[in-house]
Amino acid sequence: MRVYNINKAVGLASSGVEYAQVYRRRLFADIPWVDDYYVFTDYIGTNISYFSDRLDFPRPQVLWIYNLVTGRGAAPFALTIEAFVSMISQPHSDPQPRPGHIEVALTDSAVRYRIKTTDDRYVDRVETVVRDQLVRVDHYDASLNNVEYFHDNHLLRRDFYTPGGVIAAQQFYRGDAIARTLITPASPLHETPHRRRGRRSSSFRGDIVLEGRSQFFQFVFAHLFSRPDDLVIVDRALDVIDGIYPVIGEHRLYSVVHAEHFDLKQIDDGVLLWNNHYENVFTRPELVDGLIVSTHRQRERLEHQLAAQGLAGDLSVTCIPVGIAAPVAVESEHDPFAVVTASRLAEEKHIDVLIRAVSAARKRLPELRLDIYGEGDRGRLIAVIDELHAAEYVTLKGHHKLEGVLGAYGLYASASTSEGFGLSLLEALAEGLPIVGFDVDYGNREMVESGVNGCLVPCTLSDRDVDALADAIVHVLDSPSVTEMRRESLRKAEGYTAANVRKLWERLLREGEPC
Repeated sequence: MRVYNINKAVGLASSGVEYAQVYRRRLFADIPWVDDYYVFTDYIGTNISYFSDRLDFPRPQVLWIYNLVTGRGAAPFALTIEAFVSMISQPHSDPQPRPGHIEVALTDSAVRYRIKTTDDRYVDRVETVVRDQLVRVDHYDASLNNVEYFHDNHLLRRDFYTPGGVIAAQQFYRGDAIARTLITPASPLHETPHRRRGRRSSSFRGDIVLEGRSQFFQFVFAHLFSRPDDLVIVDRALDVIDGIYPVIGEHRLYSVVHAEHFDLKQIDDGVLLWNNHYENVFTRPELVDGLIVSTHRQRERLEHQLAAQGLAGDLSVTCIPVGIAAPVAVESEHDPFAVVTASRLAEEKHIDVLIRAVSAARKRLPELRLDIYGEGDRGRLIAVIDELHAAEYVTLKGHHKLEGVLGAYGLYASASTSEGFGLSLLEALAEGLPIVGFDVDYGNREMVESGVNGCLVPCTLSDRDVDALADAIVHVLDSPSVTEMRRESLRKAEGYTAANVRKLWERLLREGEPC
Protein backbone atom coordinates (compact mmCIF):
# COMPACT_ATOMS: atom_id res chain seq x y z
CA MET A 1 0.00 0.00 0.00
CA ARG A 2 1.24 3.46 -0.91
CA VAL A 3 0.24 6.20 1.52
CA TYR A 4 0.55 9.81 0.33
CA ASN A 5 0.67 12.35 3.15
CA ILE A 6 -0.10 15.74 1.63
CA ASN A 7 0.94 19.02 3.21
CA LYS A 8 1.45 22.55 1.95
CA ALA A 9 4.99 23.40 3.02
CA VAL A 10 7.92 22.65 5.27
CA GLY A 11 10.45 25.07 6.74
CA LEU A 12 12.93 25.75 9.50
CA ALA A 13 10.21 27.01 11.84
CA SER A 14 8.05 23.98 11.20
CA SER A 15 4.77 23.68 13.04
CA GLY A 16 3.20 20.77 14.88
CA VAL A 17 1.77 19.58 11.55
CA GLU A 18 5.22 18.80 10.17
CA TYR A 19 6.33 17.18 13.43
CA ALA A 20 3.16 15.08 13.39
CA GLN A 21 4.24 13.84 9.97
CA VAL A 22 7.70 13.07 11.34
CA TYR A 23 6.22 10.85 14.06
CA ARG A 24 3.89 9.23 11.52
CA ARG A 25 6.84 8.41 9.27
CA ARG A 26 8.61 6.68 12.18
CA LEU A 27 5.52 4.56 12.82
CA PHE A 28 4.95 3.70 9.15
CA ALA A 29 8.60 2.66 8.83
CA ASP A 30 7.77 -0.36 11.00
CA ILE A 31 4.68 -1.38 9.01
CA PRO A 32 6.17 -3.57 6.27
CA TRP A 33 3.21 -3.35 3.90
CA VAL A 34 3.15 0.49 3.85
CA ASP A 35 5.18 2.66 1.45
CA ASP A 36 4.72 6.21 2.69
CA TYR A 37 5.49 9.47 0.92
CA TYR A 38 5.27 13.12 1.98
CA VAL A 39 3.99 15.50 -0.69
CA PHE A 40 4.46 19.27 -0.36
CA THR A 41 2.44 21.55 -2.63
CA ASP A 42 3.55 25.14 -1.92
CA TYR A 43 6.29 26.71 -3.98
CA ILE A 44 9.38 26.59 -1.76
CA GLY A 45 12.18 28.91 -2.86
CA THR A 46 14.94 27.10 -0.98
CA ASN A 47 15.85 23.52 -1.88
CA ILE A 48 13.25 21.43 -0.05
CA SER A 49 15.81 18.93 1.24
CA TYR A 50 17.40 21.74 3.27
CA PHE A 51 14.26 21.66 5.41
CA SER A 52 13.17 18.03 5.15
CA ASP A 53 16.65 16.73 6.06
CA ARG A 54 16.44 18.56 9.36
CA LEU A 55 13.24 16.71 10.18
CA ASP A 56 14.82 13.37 9.22
CA PHE A 57 12.53 12.74 6.25
CA PRO A 58 14.32 10.25 3.96
CA ARG A 59 14.87 12.03 0.66
CA PRO A 60 13.27 9.33 -1.52
CA GLN A 61 10.05 9.80 0.45
CA VAL A 62 9.93 13.59 0.00
CA LEU A 63 7.87 14.58 -3.06
CA TRP A 64 7.72 18.26 -3.92
CA ILE A 65 4.93 18.77 -6.44
CA TYR A 66 7.23 20.67 -8.81
CA ASN A 67 9.90 17.98 -8.62
CA LEU A 68 7.25 15.45 -9.64
CA VAL A 69 6.69 17.47 -12.81
CA THR A 70 10.40 17.59 -13.62
CA GLY A 71 11.40 14.08 -12.59
CA ARG A 72 13.63 15.27 -9.77
CA GLY A 73 13.99 13.81 -6.33
CA ALA A 74 14.92 15.69 -3.19
CA ALA A 75 18.65 16.29 -3.52
CA PRO A 76 21.36 18.15 -1.58
CA PHE A 77 23.01 21.35 -2.74
CA ALA A 78 25.93 20.81 -5.10
CA LEU A 79 26.89 24.12 -6.74
CA THR A 80 29.70 25.90 -4.92
CA ILE A 81 30.15 29.66 -4.95
CA GLU A 82 33.41 29.22 -6.84
CA ALA A 83 31.74 27.09 -9.48
CA PHE A 84 28.98 29.63 -10.04
CA VAL A 85 31.42 32.52 -10.36
CA SER A 86 33.44 30.53 -12.91
CA MET A 87 30.27 30.27 -15.03
CA ILE A 88 30.08 34.05 -15.47
CA SER A 89 31.57 34.73 -18.91
CA GLN A 90 31.61 38.54 -18.78
CA PRO A 91 34.25 40.56 -16.90
CA HIS A 92 33.19 40.86 -13.28
CA SER A 93 34.30 41.85 -9.83
CA ASP A 94 35.58 39.44 -7.22
CA PRO A 95 32.88 38.08 -4.89
CA GLN A 96 32.16 40.60 -2.14
CA PRO A 97 30.53 39.65 1.17
CA ARG A 98 27.38 41.64 1.90
CA PRO A 99 24.79 41.30 4.70
CA GLY A 100 22.90 38.09 3.90
CA HIS A 101 24.56 37.40 0.55
CA ILE A 102 27.68 37.51 -1.63
CA GLU A 103 27.70 39.98 -4.48
CA VAL A 104 29.34 39.85 -7.90
CA ALA A 105 29.00 42.82 -10.25
CA LEU A 106 29.60 42.82 -13.98
CA THR A 107 32.26 45.29 -15.02
CA ASP A 108 30.89 48.44 -16.69
CA SER A 109 27.34 47.12 -16.36
CA ALA A 110 24.26 47.69 -14.22
CA VAL A 111 23.96 43.93 -13.62
CA ARG A 112 24.73 42.46 -10.20
CA TYR A 113 24.42 38.91 -8.92
CA ARG A 114 23.38 38.36 -5.30
CA ILE A 115 24.43 34.86 -4.28
CA LYS A 116 22.44 33.43 -1.36
CA THR A 117 23.88 30.45 0.46
CA THR A 118 22.79 28.19 3.28
CA ASP A 119 26.16 27.28 4.75
CA ASP A 120 28.60 29.79 3.23
CA ARG A 121 29.72 27.31 0.60
CA TYR A 122 26.87 25.99 -1.51
CA VAL A 123 24.59 28.15 -3.62
CA ASP A 124 20.90 28.19 -2.71
CA ARG A 125 19.81 30.83 -5.22
CA VAL A 126 21.22 33.65 -7.31
CA GLU A 127 19.30 36.91 -7.70
CA THR A 128 19.99 38.95 -10.83
CA VAL A 129 19.55 42.66 -10.22
CA VAL A 130 19.58 45.33 -12.91
CA ARG A 131 19.69 48.96 -11.72
CA ASP A 132 18.42 47.85 -8.30
CA GLN A 133 15.46 45.99 -9.84
CA LEU A 134 15.14 42.25 -9.29
CA VAL A 135 14.65 40.60 -12.70
CA ARG A 136 15.52 36.95 -12.19
CA VAL A 137 16.18 34.34 -9.48
CA ASP A 138 17.91 31.02 -10.22
CA HIS A 139 17.26 28.26 -7.66
CA TYR A 140 19.59 25.29 -7.23
CA ASP A 141 19.73 21.88 -5.63
CA ALA A 142 22.01 19.30 -7.28
CA SER A 143 21.66 21.44 -10.42
CA LEU A 144 19.48 24.31 -11.66
CA ASN A 145 16.00 23.52 -10.33
CA ASN A 146 13.91 26.50 -11.42
CA VAL A 147 14.17 30.11 -12.57
CA GLU A 148 11.82 32.96 -11.60
CA TYR A 149 11.30 36.04 -13.77
CA PHE A 150 10.15 39.41 -12.39
CA HIS A 151 9.02 42.77 -13.75
CA ASP A 152 8.49 45.78 -11.51
CA ASN A 153 8.97 43.46 -8.52
CA HIS A 154 6.07 41.26 -9.63
CA LEU A 155 6.50 37.55 -10.35
CA LEU A 156 5.66 36.77 -13.98
CA ARG A 157 6.86 33.22 -14.67
CA ARG A 158 8.73 30.23 -13.32
CA ASP A 159 10.54 27.68 -15.48
CA PHE A 160 11.18 24.24 -13.94
CA TYR A 161 14.04 22.11 -15.24
CA THR A 162 14.65 18.39 -15.53
CA PRO A 163 17.90 17.03 -14.06
CA GLY A 164 19.20 17.13 -17.65
CA GLY A 165 18.64 20.88 -17.89
CA VAL A 166 15.52 20.93 -20.11
CA ILE A 167 12.40 22.92 -19.24
CA ALA A 168 9.71 20.50 -18.08
CA ALA A 169 7.11 23.07 -17.05
CA GLN A 170 6.44 26.78 -17.26
CA GLN A 171 4.11 28.48 -14.84
CA PHE A 172 2.62 31.94 -15.34
CA TYR A 173 1.28 34.14 -12.56
CA ARG A 174 -1.31 36.84 -12.07
CA GLY A 175 -1.25 38.68 -8.77
CA ASP A 176 1.20 36.05 -7.40
CA ALA A 177 -1.39 33.32 -8.06
CA ILE A 178 -0.95 30.51 -10.59
CA ALA A 179 -2.76 31.52 -13.78
CA ARG A 180 -1.56 28.90 -16.25
CA THR A 181 0.88 25.99 -16.37
CA LEU A 182 2.45 24.49 -19.49
CA ILE A 183 3.68 20.90 -19.14
CA THR A 184 6.25 20.37 -21.88
CA PRO A 185 7.14 17.09 -23.63
CA ALA A 186 10.30 17.00 -21.45
CA SER A 187 8.20 16.34 -18.34
CA PRO A 188 7.97 12.69 -17.25
CA LEU A 189 4.24 13.30 -16.70
CA HIS A 190 3.69 14.41 -20.31
CA GLU A 191 3.83 10.98 -21.92
CA THR A 192 1.55 9.21 -19.47
CA PRO A 193 -2.23 9.38 -19.99
CA HIS A 194 -3.57 12.68 -18.73
CA ARG A 195 -7.16 12.65 -19.98
CA ARG A 196 -8.81 10.64 -17.25
CA ARG A 197 -11.20 10.98 -14.29
CA GLY A 198 -12.97 13.89 -15.90
CA ARG A 199 -9.97 16.23 -15.75
CA ARG A 200 -9.93 18.81 -18.51
CA SER A 201 -6.73 19.76 -20.26
CA SER A 202 -5.78 20.85 -23.73
CA SER A 203 -2.67 20.75 -25.91
CA PHE A 204 -0.88 23.62 -27.62
CA ARG A 205 2.32 23.09 -29.62
CA GLY A 206 2.93 19.87 -27.73
CA ASP A 207 2.47 21.44 -24.31
CA ILE A 208 -0.29 20.40 -21.94
CA VAL A 209 -2.11 23.56 -20.84
CA LEU A 210 -3.54 23.70 -17.31
CA GLU A 211 -5.56 26.67 -16.11
CA GLY A 212 -5.18 27.85 -12.51
CA ARG A 213 -3.79 26.24 -9.39
CA SER A 214 -6.52 23.65 -8.95
CA GLN A 215 -6.18 22.15 -12.43
CA PHE A 216 -2.39 22.00 -12.02
CA PHE A 217 -2.80 20.08 -8.76
CA GLN A 218 -5.37 17.77 -10.34
CA PHE A 219 -2.99 16.97 -13.18
CA VAL A 220 -0.15 15.98 -10.87
CA PHE A 221 -2.30 14.11 -8.35
CA ALA A 222 -4.03 12.13 -11.12
CA HIS A 223 -0.64 10.78 -12.13
CA LEU A 224 0.47 10.23 -8.54
CA PHE A 225 -2.61 8.26 -7.41
CA SER A 226 -2.15 5.52 -10.00
CA ARG A 227 -2.40 2.23 -8.09
CA PRO A 228 -5.66 0.78 -6.76
CA ASP A 229 -4.36 0.55 -3.18
CA ASP A 230 -3.07 4.13 -3.02
CA LEU A 231 -4.38 5.96 0.05
CA VAL A 232 -4.28 9.72 0.69
CA ILE A 233 -3.95 11.56 4.01
CA VAL A 234 -4.31 15.34 3.82
CA ASP A 235 -2.64 17.24 6.64
CA ARG A 236 -3.52 20.74 5.42
CA ALA A 237 -6.71 20.78 3.40
CA LEU A 238 -7.13 24.49 2.65
CA ASP A 239 -6.09 25.34 -0.94
CA VAL A 240 -5.16 21.69 -1.54
CA ILE A 241 -8.25 19.54 -1.22
CA ASP A 242 -9.98 21.02 -4.28
CA GLY A 243 -7.11 19.69 -6.37
CA ILE A 244 -7.66 16.19 -4.95
CA TYR A 245 -11.44 15.75 -5.00
CA PRO A 246 -11.84 15.50 -8.82
CA VAL A 247 -9.15 12.81 -9.17
CA ILE A 248 -9.45 10.80 -5.95
CA GLY A 249 -11.70 8.23 -7.64
CA GLU A 250 -11.98 5.05 -5.55
CA HIS A 251 -8.89 5.79 -3.49
CA ARG A 252 -9.46 6.29 0.20
CA LEU A 253 -9.06 9.87 1.45
CA TYR A 254 -8.59 10.97 5.07
CA SER A 255 -8.26 14.50 6.43
CA VAL A 256 -6.32 15.18 9.63
CA VAL A 257 -7.76 17.85 11.91
CA HIS A 258 -4.71 19.37 13.59
CA ALA A 259 -6.31 22.41 15.24
CA GLU A 260 -9.57 23.57 16.73
CA HIS A 261 -12.14 22.54 14.12
CA PHE A 262 -14.63 25.33 14.69
CA ASP A 263 -14.52 29.07 15.20
CA LEU A 264 -14.67 29.80 18.90
CA LYS A 265 -16.32 33.15 18.13
CA GLN A 266 -19.89 32.20 17.38
CA ILE A 267 -22.12 34.45 15.28
CA ASP A 268 -25.09 36.12 16.96
CA ASP A 269 -27.70 33.45 16.22
CA GLY A 270 -25.50 30.68 17.60
CA VAL A 271 -24.94 28.88 14.29
CA LEU A 272 -21.76 26.79 14.30
CA LEU A 273 -18.92 28.22 12.24
CA TRP A 274 -16.37 25.67 11.02
CA ASN A 275 -12.69 26.57 10.97
CA ASN A 276 -12.19 27.59 7.33
CA HIS A 277 -9.19 25.28 7.10
CA TYR A 278 -11.56 22.30 7.41
CA GLU A 279 -14.89 23.61 6.15
CA ASN A 280 -14.37 22.18 2.67
CA VAL A 281 -13.85 18.72 4.16
CA PHE A 282 -16.76 18.87 6.59
CA THR A 283 -19.17 19.99 3.89
CA ARG A 284 -18.18 17.33 1.31
CA PRO A 285 -18.59 14.12 3.34
CA GLU A 286 -19.32 12.03 0.25
CA LEU A 287 -15.71 12.56 -0.91
CA VAL A 288 -13.92 11.86 2.37
CA ASP A 289 -13.57 8.44 4.00
CA GLY A 290 -12.90 9.81 7.45
CA LEU A 291 -11.47 12.46 9.74
CA ILE A 292 -8.52 11.93 12.05
CA VAL A 293 -8.12 13.83 15.32
CA SER A 294 -5.47 13.42 17.98
CA THR A 295 -7.39 13.49 21.27
CA HIS A 296 -10.48 11.75 22.61
CA ARG A 297 -11.85 15.09 23.81
CA GLN A 298 -11.81 16.50 20.29
CA ARG A 299 -13.32 13.36 18.83
CA GLU A 300 -16.27 13.59 21.23
CA ARG A 301 -16.88 17.26 20.50
CA LEU A 302 -16.52 16.89 16.73
CA GLU A 303 -18.85 13.89 16.60
CA HIS A 304 -21.44 15.82 18.61
CA GLN A 305 -21.20 18.83 16.30
CA LEU A 306 -21.35 16.71 13.14
CA ALA A 307 -24.47 15.03 14.50
CA ALA A 308 -26.06 18.42 15.09
CA GLN A 309 -25.36 19.26 11.44
CA GLY A 310 -26.87 15.99 10.24
CA LEU A 311 -23.47 14.60 9.20
CA ALA A 312 -22.89 11.99 11.91
CA GLY A 313 -23.50 9.05 9.60
CA ASP A 314 -21.44 10.48 6.75
CA LEU A 315 -18.11 11.28 8.40
CA SER A 316 -16.35 8.84 10.71
CA VAL A 317 -13.93 10.32 13.24
CA THR A 318 -10.84 8.39 14.30
CA CYS A 319 -8.63 9.31 17.26
CA ILE A 320 -4.94 8.65 16.66
CA PRO A 321 -2.34 10.61 18.67
CA VAL A 322 -0.04 12.61 16.41
CA GLY A 323 2.99 11.87 18.57
CA ILE A 324 4.70 8.94 20.23
CA ALA A 325 6.56 8.75 23.51
CA ALA A 326 9.54 6.76 24.69
CA PRO A 327 9.58 7.27 28.49
CA VAL A 328 12.92 7.75 30.21
CA ALA A 329 13.96 7.21 33.82
CA VAL A 330 12.57 9.84 36.18
CA GLU A 331 15.71 9.63 38.30
CA SER A 332 17.75 11.47 35.66
CA GLU A 333 19.49 14.56 37.02
CA HIS A 334 17.73 17.84 36.43
CA ASP A 335 17.77 21.47 37.46
CA PRO A 336 14.70 21.90 39.68
CA PHE A 337 14.45 25.62 38.87
CA ALA A 338 14.85 25.36 35.09
CA VAL A 339 11.63 25.94 33.12
CA VAL A 340 11.40 25.00 29.45
CA THR A 341 8.95 25.59 26.63
CA ALA A 342 9.09 24.61 22.95
CA SER A 343 7.02 25.85 20.03
CA ARG A 344 7.05 28.07 17.00
CA LEU A 345 7.79 31.60 18.10
CA ALA A 346 4.37 32.72 16.94
CA GLU A 347 2.03 35.24 18.49
CA GLU A 348 -0.71 32.68 19.17
CA LYS A 349 1.68 30.73 21.42
CA HIS A 350 1.80 33.72 23.83
CA ILE A 351 5.41 33.08 24.80
CA ASP A 352 5.63 36.73 25.84
CA VAL A 353 3.05 35.95 28.55
CA LEU A 354 5.21 33.06 29.75
CA ILE A 355 8.32 35.25 29.89
CA ARG A 356 6.44 37.75 32.05
CA ALA A 357 5.14 34.94 34.26
CA VAL A 358 8.63 33.56 34.87
CA SER A 359 9.86 37.06 35.61
CA ALA A 360 7.08 37.48 38.17
CA ALA A 361 7.71 34.04 39.68
CA ARG A 362 11.39 34.88 40.26
CA LYS A 363 10.33 37.23 43.06
CA ARG A 364 9.60 34.05 45.02
CA LEU A 365 12.01 31.66 43.32
CA PRO A 366 15.11 33.75 42.48
CA GLU A 367 16.94 30.81 40.89
CA LEU A 368 14.24 30.36 38.26
CA ARG A 369 15.28 30.44 34.58
CA LEU A 370 13.50 29.84 31.26
CA ASP A 371 14.80 28.23 28.06
CA ILE A 372 12.71 28.68 24.91
CA TYR A 373 13.17 26.24 22.01
CA GLY A 374 11.87 27.03 18.55
CA GLU A 375 12.18 29.46 15.66
CA GLY A 376 9.99 32.26 14.35
CA ASP A 377 9.42 35.86 15.38
CA ARG A 378 12.35 36.45 17.71
CA GLY A 379 12.14 40.24 17.59
CA ARG A 380 8.91 40.50 19.57
CA LEU A 381 10.25 38.21 22.32
CA ILE A 382 13.62 39.93 22.46
CA ALA A 383 11.77 43.20 23.04
CA VAL A 384 9.98 41.68 26.06
CA ILE A 385 13.23 40.21 27.39
CA ASP A 386 14.92 43.61 27.08
CA GLU A 387 11.97 45.37 28.70
CA LEU A 388 12.18 43.06 31.74
CA HIS A 389 16.00 42.98 31.79
CA ALA A 390 15.58 39.21 31.66
CA ALA A 391 18.47 38.22 29.37
CA GLU A 392 20.28 36.72 32.37
CA TYR A 393 17.59 34.10 32.93
CA VAL A 394 15.59 33.83 29.67
CA THR A 395 17.32 32.23 26.68
CA LEU A 396 16.13 31.72 23.11
CA LYS A 397 17.66 28.35 22.24
CA GLY A 398 16.53 28.15 18.60
CA HIS A 399 15.64 24.99 16.73
CA HIS A 400 16.81 21.85 18.51
CA LYS A 401 15.92 18.19 18.66
CA LEU A 402 14.41 17.77 22.11
CA GLU A 403 14.69 14.03 22.65
CA GLY A 404 16.93 13.49 25.66
CA VAL A 405 17.07 17.23 26.36
CA LEU A 406 13.89 18.01 28.29
CA GLY A 407 14.64 15.67 31.18
CA ALA A 408 17.27 18.11 32.43
CA TYR A 409 14.56 20.65 33.29
CA GLY A 410 12.36 20.91 36.33
CA LEU A 411 9.14 22.01 34.63
CA TYR A 412 7.54 22.39 31.22
CA ALA A 413 5.36 25.49 30.84
CA SER A 414 3.01 26.54 28.04
CA ALA A 415 1.08 29.77 27.56
CA SER A 416 -0.72 28.60 24.43
CA THR A 417 -4.48 29.11 24.58
CA SER A 418 -5.37 26.41 22.05
CA GLU A 419 -3.64 23.13 21.27
CA GLY A 420 -5.05 20.48 18.94
CA PHE A 421 -2.68 18.00 20.59
CA GLY A 422 0.51 19.62 21.80
CA LEU A 423 3.46 17.51 20.66
CA SER A 424 5.80 19.36 22.97
CA LEU A 425 3.54 18.44 25.89
CA LEU A 426 3.93 14.77 25.03
CA GLU A 427 7.69 15.17 24.68
CA ALA A 428 7.70 16.69 28.15
CA LEU A 429 5.63 13.82 29.58
CA ALA A 430 8.01 11.31 28.01
CA GLU A 431 10.91 12.79 29.96
CA GLY A 432 9.04 13.05 33.24
CA LEU A 433 8.34 16.77 33.44
CA PRO A 434 5.40 18.20 35.35
CA ILE A 435 3.48 20.65 33.16
CA VAL A 436 1.95 24.06 33.80
CA GLY A 437 -0.45 25.58 31.28
CA PHE A 438 -3.90 27.00 30.69
CA ASP A 439 -7.05 24.98 31.26
CA VAL A 440 -7.94 24.82 27.56
CA ASP A 441 -8.69 22.13 24.99
CA TYR A 442 -7.44 19.82 23.77
CA GLY A 443 -3.94 18.64 24.54
CA ASN A 444 -3.63 20.43 27.88
CA ARG A 445 -6.73 18.82 29.35
CA GLU A 446 -5.86 15.42 27.91
CA MET A 447 -2.27 15.29 29.16
CA VAL A 448 -2.29 17.39 32.33
CA GLU A 449 -4.19 16.58 35.51
CA SER A 450 -3.95 19.36 38.06
CA GLY A 451 -2.34 18.24 41.27
CA VAL A 452 -1.30 14.93 39.71
CA ASN A 453 1.31 15.74 37.06
CA GLY A 454 1.12 19.52 36.91
CA CYS A 455 -1.27 22.41 37.11
CA LEU A 456 -3.83 23.97 34.75
CA VAL A 457 -5.03 27.51 35.38
CA PRO A 458 -8.01 29.42 33.96
CA CYS A 459 -7.35 31.44 30.83
CA THR A 460 -8.82 34.95 30.85
CA LEU A 461 -6.90 36.51 27.94
CA SER A 462 -6.09 39.40 30.28
CA ASP A 463 -3.18 40.58 32.39
CA ARG A 464 -4.36 38.19 35.11
CA ASP A 465 -2.98 35.30 33.05
CA VAL A 466 0.58 36.33 33.87
CA ASP A 467 -0.06 36.15 37.62
CA ALA A 468 -1.96 32.86 37.27
CA LEU A 469 0.90 31.20 35.39
CA ALA A 470 3.45 32.61 37.83
CA ASP A 471 1.49 31.25 40.80
CA ALA A 472 1.20 27.81 39.12
CA ILE A 473 4.92 27.65 38.37
CA VAL A 474 5.80 28.45 41.97
CA HIS A 475 3.13 26.07 43.30
CA VAL A 476 4.42 23.09 41.31
CA LEU A 477 8.14 23.68 41.83
CA ASP A 478 7.60 24.36 45.56
CA SER A 479 5.34 21.34 46.01
CA PRO A 480 6.62 18.48 48.19
CA SER A 481 5.06 16.10 45.64
CA VAL A 482 6.94 17.44 42.60
CA THR A 483 8.95 14.22 42.36
CA GLU A 484 5.74 12.19 42.28
CA MET A 485 4.41 14.54 39.60
CA ARG A 486 7.42 13.62 37.45
CA ARG A 487 6.60 9.93 37.88
CA GLU A 488 2.95 10.56 37.00
CA SER A 489 3.98 12.28 33.76
CA LEU A 490 5.96 9.19 32.83
CA ARG A 491 2.94 6.98 33.57
CA LYS A 492 0.75 9.12 31.31
CA ALA A 493 3.33 8.90 28.54
CA GLU A 494 3.06 5.10 28.54
CA GLY A 495 -0.28 5.40 26.75
CA TYR A 496 1.47 6.95 23.76
CA THR A 497 4.08 4.32 23.03
CA ALA A 498 5.00 3.62 19.42
CA ALA A 499 3.51 0.13 19.62
CA ASN A 500 0.13 1.43 20.82
CA VAL A 501 -0.14 4.24 18.29
CA ARG A 502 1.09 2.04 15.42
CA LYS A 503 -1.73 -0.41 16.06
CA LEU A 504 -4.26 2.39 15.60
CA TRP A 505 -2.74 3.33 12.25
CA GLU A 506 -2.59 -0.30 11.11
CA ARG A 507 -6.26 -0.77 11.89
CA LEU A 508 -7.29 2.35 10.00
CA LEU A 509 -5.09 1.66 6.97
CA ARG A 510 -5.93 -2.03 6.73
CA GLU A 511 -9.60 -1.97 7.63
CA GLY A 512 -10.66 1.64 7.20
CA GLU A 513 -12.52 1.55 10.51
CA PRO A 514 -12.54 4.25 13.20
CA CYS A 515 -10.24 3.43 16.10
